[in-house]
Amino acid sequence: MNDDSTQRWSGRYLGVAHRFIPAALQQDAAQTARAGNVVNAAVMAGTAGPLYALAYWLLGLETAAVEILLCCAVMLSAPPVLRLTGSVVAAREVFLCALFFNFSWLSWHLGGIVSPTVSWLITGPVVAMFLGGKHCAGFWLAMSCASATLIYLLEAIGLAQPLAPRADMPLLHLVCDLGLYVVVLVFVLLFELTKNEGFSRLRQALSTINELAIRDELTGIHNRRFLLDLVEKEKERADRHGSEFCLCLFDIDFFKRINDTYGHAAGDAVLRAFAQSVQGQLRTLDAFGRYGGEEFLLMLPETPAASAIALAERARGVVEGLRCLDGERAITLTVSVGVAEYRLGEKVAHTIVRADQALYLAKAGGRNRVLCHGEDGPAEVAAAPAAPEGGAVAVLRAPPEGAEGHGRDQLTGLLNRRLLRDRLRHAMDRARRNGRLVALLLLNINRFKEINDALGYEAGDALLHQAGHAVRRCLRDCDTVARWGGDEFVALLEDLGSQADAQLVADKILDRFTAPLTVAGRDCYVTLAVGIALYPAAGCDADALLKRADVAMRSAKGWGQNIVRVYAVNGAAPAALGAEAGAGAGAGAAAALPPQSERLALKNGLRDALAQGQLFIEYQPQVELRERRVIGVEALLRWRHPLYGRIEPGRFIPLAEETGMIVPIGEWVLRCACLQNRAWRAAGLPEIKTAVNLSARQLREPGLAVRVIDILAQTGMPPACLDLEITEGILIEDLAANCAVISQLRRAGVLVSIDDFGTGYSSLNYLCELPVDILKMDGLFVRRLGAASGRARAYAVADSIVAMAHRLGLSVIAESVETAEQLGDLCAMGVDAAQGYLFDRPLAPEQVAALLARQARECAEAPLPPPRILESVNGGRRAE
Repeated sequence: MNDDSTQRWSGRYLGVAHRFIPAALQQDAAQTARAGNVVNAAVMAGTAGPLYALAYWLLGLETAAVEILLCCAVMLSAPPVLRLTGSVVAAREVFLCALFFNFSWLSWHLGGIVSPTVSWLITGPVVAMFLGGKHCAGFWLAMSCASATLIYLLEAIGLAQPLAPRADMPLLHLVCDLGLYVVVLVFVLLFELTKNEGFSRLRQALSTINELAIRDELTGIHNRRFLLDLVEKEKERADRHGSEFCLCLFDIDFFKRINDTYGHAAGDAVLRAFAQSVQGQLRTLDAFGRYGGEEFLLMLPETPAASAIALAERARGVVEGLRCLDGERAITLTVSVGVAEYRLGEKVAHTIVRADQALYLAKAGGRNRVLCHGEDGPAEVAAAPAAPEGGAVAVLRAPPEGAEGHGRDQLTGLLNRRLLRDRLRHAMDRARRNGRLVALLLLNINRFKEINDALGYEAGDALLHQAGHAVRRCLRDCDTVARWGGDEFVALLEDLGSQADAQLVADKILDRFTAPLTVAGRDCYVTLAVGIALYPAAGCDADALLKRADVAMRSAKGWGQNIVRVYAVNGAAPAALGAEAGAGAGAGAAAALPPQSERLALKNGLRDALAQGQLFIEYQPQVELRERRVIGVEALLRWRHPLYGRIEPGRFIPLAEETGMIVPIGEWVLRCACLQNRAWRAAGLPEIKTAVNLSARQLREPGLAVRVIDILAQTGMPPACLDLEITEGILIEDLAANCAVISQLRRAGVLVSIDDFGTGYSSLNYLCELPVDILKMDGLFVRRLGAASGRARAYAVADSIVAMAHRLGLSVIAESVETAEQLGDLCAMGVDAAQGYLFDRPLAPEQVAALLARQARECAEAPLPPPRILESVNGGRRAE
């Protein structure tokens, strides 16, 4: 029998068998296979059973023959049971019960445990394996073993005896053995037939699924996912062998107009015709697919850019001559093409973005043209139909970067605002289509006017040019940077995985600007404020995205310099915050701003001051007024500049805030102050507390409390000896966040003071909520005490502050005490401690050591209770 005849008969058999399988079961491949095996088993029984019955009848075993026919009838009822009940389990158990009874009864009837049919008991578990799986087979194996054991035991104990063995028993053995072989063979053949039919259907289904998975349903060419997989594989091959390939991105010009004018059915016909016409121009190894909407992507393996441009131009010409009929109307098409050559090691997404940028410029330049993304700029292929056949396509370089007509900024050569807006809208469309993030970074050069005023406008222009290209070098080729105007730049980042990717790029840009830019022969340090806005975002278009980036940038400027802020999705970024000038500044208001040239020099010099040891700390004693002994010192930062000499804090602390240097400088001050306190204690001097100022920028730094605690652990200073002073206005700006930080510090044992109290908000509500230990009365109130005029009013105000603080369980330290009259008034009010020139000016560490040593000797001569840190009435701590 040939293969066609075999296929025909097997098809007929399977067709009949499937009539017994309910439609509901045929929806499940596993259930269909089980049901098919039930039918196969019934066919096997119906075929072999009558033949066995005939053999037994001829051997004179009429009873056995009748029993076999009856059991076969029950087994043949399994398919109808399956059809009627729709239950594979019910049909299976009907068959297996009849099979089990048949061979158990025959074994007993034909001679017991030595009968030829005992071995047939194994067919039950074997068939059960095909019909119901391993659990079903295990059950019937146990039943078969139990049946054989029972037959043996009944004979052994004499409860029953089987019929006497027949004289022709060897012939019966032969018949049973041959029958067993035939039955097993037939059943396996039927099972294989069913299995092959199932596998054939499975292969067909998989083929259909695979076709759907790799083909675009509308055009019949590759779909986006499969095409990108092919591009990834080609990229791996190119990276491995150093070969080249190109990507061409096609976009049908004015396709929306075609849809709107002729309808979506005509638009679908246009897409199919376009795909077929381009496909006809390609080689076998090329891969062409629908990228999305009216965009198509072509991969050209082992093809340099020049050849890719020629092929794309040929495809463009074919499309231009294409006519799609919509009834009696002919629809003409043109297509714009962007070409990009893969660069070894880059991501495929970056190559596609470069091709898309070239496509965008092709569309912006008049459409119906091919544009290649080059090394220094796009290269355009003229869409001239008069090009000679077979001749080389003329490649024209793009206009120079400085040409304003090409969308470039004349000063920097970067993109201008108009072209950036177009690029941004195009990037937002891709982001919606691809499901990837777009980030817009707005970068502002801080204090740019100072550079212009100090060095001149030509130097300012040179700095803008350098800064723009420094930003460009921090980005990928597929990213965009443009001059937004004045001292602002915009970076457009595409194909990002998360917000963290945008922040990494922003940090990379800030790291680049830690090195100076050389302008007019001078090193000029530049700091930036960076605002980030992300897309996709609900209800956000291009203008809204630019506005969000601007809001975030202004917030960054308020936080200081070299700050990155991301626009919050649930609302605008925090309002711009003013620079604070308090860290380590000591008492008194800040001095007037220095001249711009000096200010710029100080700002730039701050970076070297810390590294070159120009900064140092002096300590002003704080005296407990009741016992007149030193209980602490305040650490005050000083700068000895190599050119300007000793610089007061009021001149450089605001600059440190602006540049962001206050964070490393503040940490250095804290560490040095803790080490110095430990050194005094190690020298056997009395234990005192050291007060260190925290700036606004430090307080906003994430993990401040952890860093402070780490420094205490590293230096070995007891937490109770550290007093962190925070200006009142800073504490109020973000009350909830600041309270959380302060509470964490106080739980570690650190003291916290409100500095310059009375010059900021002075709200009783805020004061009740702040978890602080000490209130420092500003020198403004102290200086009015002891004066000839207005003394009573000044005394009343200061006295009310002291009384309020004590009722709240806070200690009070008065600043800027300079006269005996002021000291007398403060003592009368019950102020706990004071500092000022009346006691001592800020001292060097060795002078403080001498002061503490002298105080220790005086205490030894006239013993007094040692200065201590008292628990406040509300559970806090109060220095006394």
